[in-house]
Amino acid sequence: MRCTIVFLCWWVLCVSLVVGTSLLSAQTNEPQPEVAVDQAFAESVEINLVNIDVYVRDRKGAPVTDLTIDDFVVREDGEIREITNFTVVDDEVFRRVSEIGEPPVVEAEGVETGLAMAVRPTWVVLYIDQENMHPLDRTRILRRVREFVTESLIPPVQMMVVANEGSLKVKQEFTSDAREVTSVVRGMGKYSGGWVDRESSRNDLIERMQDLKGEQSRGDGASARGNRQLFQEVVAYAREEAFTLNISLGRLRQVVDMLAGIDGRKSIIYVSNGLPMTPGLGLMHEYATSFHDNSILAYRARFEKQAQYRSLASGASSQEVTFHTLDAGGLEVNIGGGADAAYGSDPTSSQIGSSNFQGSLRYLADRTGGIAVVNTNDVSGGLQRVRDDLYSYYSIGFPARGAGRDTIHKVEIEIPGRSGIDIRHRGRFVHKSLETTVQDQVVSALLVGVENNPMGIEIERQNPLPATGDLWTVPVRISAPMSQITLLPTGDELVGHVVLVAGARDDGGKRSDVQREVHEIRVPAGIDISQRRWTMDSRFLMEEGKHRIVVGILDQITRKASYATLKLSVP
Repeated sequence: MRCTIVFLCWWVLCVSLVVGTSLLSAQTNEPQPEVAVDQAFAESVEINLVNIDVYVRDRKGAPVTDLTIDDFVVREDGEIREITNFTVVDDEVFRRVSEIGEPPVVEAEGVETGLAMAVRPTWVVLYIDQENMHPLDRTRILRRVREFVTESLIPPVQMMVVANEGSLKVKQEFTSDAREVTSVVRGMGKYSGGWVDRESSRNDLIERMQDLKGEQSRGDGASARGNRQLFQEVVAYAREEAFTLNISLGRLRQVVDMLAGIDGRKSIIYVSNGLPMTPGLGLMHEYATSFHDNSILAYRARFEKQAQYRSLASGASSQEVTFHTLDAGGLEVNIGGGADAAYGSDPTSSQIGSSNFQGSLRYLADRTGGIAVVNTNDVSGGLQRVRDDLYSYYSIGFPARGAGRDTIHKVEIEIPGRSGIDIRHRGRFVHKSLETTVQDQVVSALLVGVENNPMGIEIERQNPLPATGDLWTVPVRISAPMSQITLLPTGDELVGHVVLVAGARDDGGKRSDVQREVHEIRVPAGIDISQRRWTMDSRFLMEEGKHRIVVGILDQITRKASYATLKLSVP
C-alpha cells in the first residue's frame, strides 16, 4: 500500500465562511456582546533574547570549560551586545537536569546562570543518505554510528532517524531510547541506491579515456571523433549528477525546514559518501589531462553549486540547526588507478574529485558551527567530538534588536587574549515574524506533535470520497470559538482577521507544502457570538495510509496563536 500524500491542489479551500449561515440569520435584537470600542493597542518594542551555543576546544579537541562571562565578546552585525545569560554546560549539568526534571534558575550578579535556558531540549536527526553512499562503506560507517548512539543518546537528548531512499523517509520518530535507534540503523543495510550506478558510469568513462589515450599514443589511428564523443558524455554525466544533487539538497533542506519551529538545540548528523560541490569536476579534469584539452573546464562554472550550498547552510544556521557530517568513504588513497588499469587515471584529477565530494561535508559543518569527520577510516574520534558538542558547551544569551521582522543577522563571538583554542558557533540567527513562527511551528508539529491550543481549535474529519486512481478526497472541517477571536466594531459589523496555516504528513515522512490563508470575519454587531464557532471547510487530496494534519490559527489583532492536530487513516 502506498502512503504518499499527493498535494496537488490539496488545500482546495472550499472556503465559504460557514459561520455566516448561522450568524446572519439570527435576530438582531439579541444582546450585543461587550466590545471594548476604546480598547488601546499601544505600540510596543519587542526585545528578542537570542541564545547561542558556543563550543570551545583546545588543540587536541578536548572541551575547554574554565572560561567566564568576561572572556567572551559578542557582536550582532558588528555591534557589541551585552551578555545577559551565561552558563557552562557539561555532562554533570545534563545529569542534574535529568534527575531533577525542571532545571532551576539562579541569579548571579545580574546575569542569569540557571539551567532553564542553557539546557534546552536537544533534537538530533540522524540522516542516512542511502542514495549517496556506497553499500560497502555503509556497513563500516553504520557500525560506528550504532556505537555512537549507544554511548551518547542520553535524555534530554532525543534522536530521529531519516533516510534518503528514493524519497525522504522517517525511519524512527524522536526518541531517547538508544535501543530503538540502533535497531532501526541495523536494519538499513539492504537498500541499494544510485551511488553504485553513478560510480560504475564514472569508472567506465575513465577507462574509455585511458583506452583512447593509449590508442592515440600508439598511433593506432584513433580520430578526434572519439575525443568529441567522450567530451559530450562527460558533460552529460555532469548534468545527470547535478540533477541528482539538486534532489539531495532539496531533501536536506526539507529536514532543516521540519526542524525550524522546534524549540531547543537542533542538529543533523549527515552520513554519506559526500555530495559534489561541482558535479562532474573530477571527470572534467581527467579528460583535460588525458587529451590536453582544457576547454572542458569551462563547464565548471555552469555546474558549480556554491550558491545552493550557501543557501542551505545559511538557512540551517538561521534556524539554529547545526550540521555534523560523516564521510562514509574513509581515507582516500589516490595512486592513479588500480593494478588492472593499463594506464591509470591521473592522481591529481582523482584528488580533485575526492576533494570535490569531501568539500561539501566540510562546508556544511563549517558554516553551521558543526564538525566534519572526513578522510579517515576510523570515525570514532570525530564522533567523540560530536558527542562533546551535545553535552559540553557555553550557553550565551543576549538581547537582540529588530525582533519580529524575518530578518537575518550575523553573530560573531570572540575570546580575546586566549590562544591555542578553537571556537565554533552558528554564524547567523533570524528574527522571525509571528506569522513565520506559526508556519514553522505547523511544520515542526507534523514531526513532534503540538500541545498549544488556547483558542480551542477543532479539526473534524468527514467521510473520504474516491477521487482519481488510488487518491481520496478527504473533507475536513476546521473551527474555533468565536469568543476566542477578537472582533472590533466597524460600522454596524464586528470585524476580525485570522491567518490560517495548515500542513500534512504521512507515516512514511512525506509532507505537504504548508499552506497559508488570511480570512476576514464579519458578523452583525447585534449577534451573540458567545456560543458560536467560526467554521471553514477544506479538502485534502491524499493516497491511502495514515496521516497527520496540523492546523495553526493566528489572531492578527491580539497576535494570539493556537494549534491543533488530527490523526487519520485514509480511506
